Amino acid sequence: MNEKRKIIFKEALFTVPFLLIAAVVTLLFMFKAGRSAYDIEQTVKTNLRSEPSADVTPFLKTDAKSYTVDYYYGDDSDSVLYAEFSYEGKGDDPKSVLTLYETRDGLDAGVYSVMWFMNDQWVTYWPLNSSADGEGSEKYPASEVPLMYNLVTSYSWDSAMLSSGAADGAAKGYTMLGVKLFTWDASDKGIMRENFIWGVGGNPLEYYSYIPGTQGEYKKAVLGR
Repeated sequence: MNEKRKIIFKEALFTVPFLLIAAVVTLLFMFKAGRSAYDIEQTVKTNLRSEPSADVTPFLKTDAKSYTVDYYYGDDSDSVLYAEFSYEGKGDDPKSVLTLYETRDGLDAGVYSVMWFMNDQWVTYWPLNSSADGEGSEKYPASEVPLMYNLVTSYSWDSAMLSSGAADGAAKGYTMLGVKLFTWDASDKGIMRENFIWGVGGNPLEYYSYIPGTQGEYKKAVLGR
């Protein structure tokens, strides 16, 4: 490699990561400066062209062995954490745990776990501020409570994203310095919602779902590892 190419290579090693970090910092600064996620999404849609070849599929699933998802609702100034989901896939017995802080989707507030035991999947429920073997806990084979099992697992990142409507081909993709954003409209229980998901590279970070005309009312899912 000649000297000129070495210089270009060294500059690229610094410049590319710097641009990625700068893009993420810029987005975070916009949030801190009072710009809502919806504002940023609208700005991107207004000022950038969507990419016909953009594929939202990698953002709708995660191959992480362990991850968490925090769910919020509310408005731009006051959001409420209503559910936390965690998945632990390391080892031979994957385990999912859903903590609901309020009654939601037909499930009472409390903690739900789905795990393997004696070659079968079991669903365990216990109230908040209790334990899996404490007062009020309940345990069922998953095959006996399919509705409860499906509701609990619907909070996984993969299930929540696939039910968001993004997989039907309507999502439009935008890229800015390595930050990707996908937007789409979809019906949720008869109500049209504007949805978008953003992340860095091929890693999704946050999903938002707005009801147009409600002054920022949203649902948000934050993926953590």
